[in-house]
Amino acid sequence: MHDQDRLLRYVRTPEGALLVDYRHKLPGRGAYTCLSLACIRQAVSRKQFERALRTTAPIAAAEELLEQLCAALRDRLEALLGMARKSSQVISGGNLVLAALDQPNRLAVVILADDVSAGVADKIISKARRQKVTCVSFSTKAVLGQLLGRGERSVTALMKGHLAEAFLGEWQKYQEISGES
Repeated sequence: MHDQDRLLRYVRTPEGALLVDYRHKLPGRGAYTCLSLACIRQAVSRKQFERALRTTAPIAAAEELLEQLCAALRDRLEALLGMARKSSQVISGGNLVLAALDQPNRLAVVILADDVSAGVADKIISKARRQKVTCVSFSTKAVLGQLLGRGERSVTALMKGHLAEAFLGEWQKYQEISGES
């Protein structure tokens, strides 16, 4: 038993498909699991979704639900980056992030594109470690640039604050579910 906001919600579409309702916004009867791979797999194998949603129609495989969940988490991370950009809590570009890392307690998280060059990544990661700033690898340079309303960005950082905390919380969930680092 957990609080509902700590659980993952699922709903059935009129066509009978099972959807992950990560934001708890979709209409209809919901079924819940904890936010873990084991819980999702167990719910599918024990046919708990059929029982909770009062249906006899077959439910999607656990892997399909995990893909939906990963997509929902990625969407949430991208939305948080967009909100941070709109509220001027983002620093983007390798040189600007390196300069911001020289100022103690300014940054909460450094986001490196998956396709960043090894030299740039090593330089940023070593400086971030010295400042005890979390580094994550997320998305591509093109997507990061698009989210920030700019050209390609290989390095982005979020300043300390509520959005950075929310990003790190969602990142942790994404990492646990997807297995990415």
